[in-house]
Amino acid sequence: MTEIASDAYVAPGARLIGDVRMASESSVYHGSVLSGEAAPVEVGPQANIQDNCVVEARPGYPVRIGARVSLGHNARVLGATIDERSLIAISATVLPGARVGTQSIVAARATVPEGMHVPPRTLVIGHGRILRAVTEAEIERIEHGATDYVRLGREYREETPSPSGRG
Repeated sequence: MTEIASDAYVAPGARLIGDVRMASESSVYHGSVLSGEAAPVEVGPQANIQDNCVVEARPGYPVRIGARVSLGHNARVLGATIDERSLIAISATVLPGARVGTQSIVAARATVPEGMHVPPRTLVIGHGRILRAVTEAEIERIEHGATDYVRLGREYREETPSPSGRG
């Protein structure tokens, strides 16, 4: 059963299938697909899922996206957990059983392999390579990005209000 907070935003053309729960002020944008057919998908408060993302639970592997997480355009999260205030950059992939720690960044086009646990405040590049700790400036950019998408979600929701939060 899909549950969408009244102040969440789902763009036209986005698809929510099966057991998908979107918390307060979360947003999902054009062309993205969230599939909770095999297990639940939970999107935390003020998280944003940008255009053309695929978020798919797998049997035995639910998806949990924490508060203020940003999934960049074309990102893929498959049966994984993304802890709060993290960034999964453009075209990055997080595979089943993986966990990305709080305030971490998975770089553009990087892949977090199955079962990998990324420590908090870590930058991952390439195929699961931990490069270094995330800087304070990078954490600020994550926060600014999340704030911008909360604002956009509010604006779009006000333009096309509906009881379900869908645009």
